[in-house]
Amino acid sequence: MISLAHGEGIRRPHPSVVASGVAALLDSKNHSLDNYLYLRRADAFEDTLIELFKSQGIPGEIAANLGVDSGVTRLFFGFFHAVAEPGDVFLTAQSYYQGINMWCDLAKVQLESVETASEQDHKLTRAALERWYERYVYTGRVRKPRGIILFNPSYTGALYDADELAALGEFAVEQDLVVLEDAIFWRTEFPGNRSVRLASLPGMADRVVTVDGGSKAYGLANIRIGWACGPSQIMDRINYHTMVSSMTVTSQAKTMALAALRAPAEYLEGNALECMARAALVTELVESVNEQVSFAVGFSPHVPFFRVAHQPKAGHSILLDGNGMRGLSLPDGNLIHDSTDVTRYFLREGKVCFSPAISNGFTDCTLRVSYGCLGSEHTYAHPHRAETKAAARAVLRHADPLASETQLDHRLRQADIDLDWSCPDGTNDGFAAGRSLIREAFLHRIAPAAVRLALSNKEALHAP
Repeated sequence: MISLAHGEGIRRPHPSVVASGVAALLDSKNHSLDNYLYLRRADAFEDTLIELFKSQGIPGEIAANLGVDSGVTRLFFGFFHAVAEPGDVFLTAQSYYQGINMWCDLAKVQLESVETASEQDHKLTRAALERWYERYVYTGRVRKPRGIILFNPSYTGALYDADELAALGEFAVEQDLVVLEDAIFWRTEFPGNRSVRLASLPGMADRVVTVDGGSKAYGLANIRIGWACGPSQIMDRINYHTMVSSMTVTSQAKTMALAALRAPAEYLEGNALECMARAALVTELVESVNEQVSFAVGFSPHVPFFRVAHQPKAGHSILLDGNGMRGLSLPDGNLIHDSTDVTRYFLREGKVCFSPAISNGFTDCTLRVSYGCLGSEHTYAHPHRAETKAAARAVLRHADPLASETQLDHRLRQADIDLDWSCPDGTNDGFAAGRSLIREAFLHRIAPAAVRLALSNKEALHAP
C-alpha cells in the first residue's frame, strides 16, 4: 500500500542536529539526566527563538513572551486554557489540520469551519467571515465566537499576503477576537514565496499568539517540541498550563532544536525545492489520470475525475478536487458521496491511501495528497556517514575537551572514519525514490482504478 496520507518531515534533520543530541546526552553539567533541567531557561535556544520571531516582523516585546512545549498540539491546549471558557466558539478555514477537531473536543470548545473557495486557495477571507456571521451569529444559531485559528502557511500550501491578513485583522479587532496563528509550515515556502505573520501588522500583536515547531521544516517530529510567542497576559497562562499539566520538553530536545534552527540554509532550501518538484509532479500526473479516463470511455467527462484545487506555495501536501466522481456507482452498488467513499475505493482497488478531506472541513469529494514524507525511509542512508562523523566528533570532544581539531581528526581516522564523509545539504539521493513512489501511485494504481470506475459508470459520465 502506498500512503498519500502521512505527514511527517521530508528527511532526517541536518547531521549537526544529530551530533548536538549526542553531545547533550553526554553532558552531565548542562544536561544531566537525573535532574529536572527542563525547568531551567535554555538561554541560547530562547534567545534564538526571540530573534526568529522578530525576523518575521513581530515586535520585540511580543517576541520575548515565549512558550515552549512538547509540540504544537500542546500549545493549542495551552491557548484554549488561556483564553477560552467551555462552549466558546473558534472559527477556522476549510483545509485546517485534521487534529484540531479532537483538540477542541478535549478543550470543550466548539470549532466552526468557515466555507472557503478554491479561487482564494481555500484561505480565510473577511468576506467569508462576514457571510458566516450573517448566517449564524446574527440569526442566533451560533454564539458569538471567541477567536480565530489561522493556518499560515495553510496545510495545503496557501500563503496569506499582507493585505489579506490586514483585512482579517480588522475583522478580529471589530469583533474582539483573539487569534492563534499556526505557522508550523514557515520555512517550507517554495522559492520566490514568503509568508507574512499576522502579529507583525499594526495593532495586531496584543491579540495574536504565533506558534511554530520542529516537526515539519526541521525534521524533528519525534522529539516533540513547539514554540510560541504572544501578549504576556496570554503567554503567562499558556506557560502556567505547560508547567502544571505536563512540562516534558527536555534540555536535550531544546539543544537539538537550537542546532536545527542554526543549520545551513541549504538544508531548508533543498527541502522546499523537492516539495515544489513533487507538487508539480502530482499536477502533471493528475492530468495523465484524467486523460486515461477520457481515452478509456471515448470522451471527456463533463467534470474531470481529479482537479488540483489550488497550487501550493509551501508545505508538504496538495489538495485535489475529486468531485468528478461524486454520484458514481461503486462495485458494491453504493454511490460515492464524499471523500471517505473515494478514499475507500482507491484503497481497495488500487492499494493507495488518500487523505480524505472530510477531516479538513470539506463535505464533498475533496482529497489531500501528502507527498512530503513519501519515501522518506529512502533518504536515511544518504546522511548516515556524515551523521556518524559528526556524532563521533562530538563524543571525542566530550572525552577530551582540550583536544585540538587536528588531534580529533587523527582519532577519527584511527576509528576508520573518513574525514571526507559528508553529504550535500541541499539535496538527498533518496528524494528520487519518493518521486518514483508518486509516479507508481498515480500511473500504475490510481489510473487503472479510475479507468475501471469510469467504464462501469460510462453512461452516467456521458450525461451533461
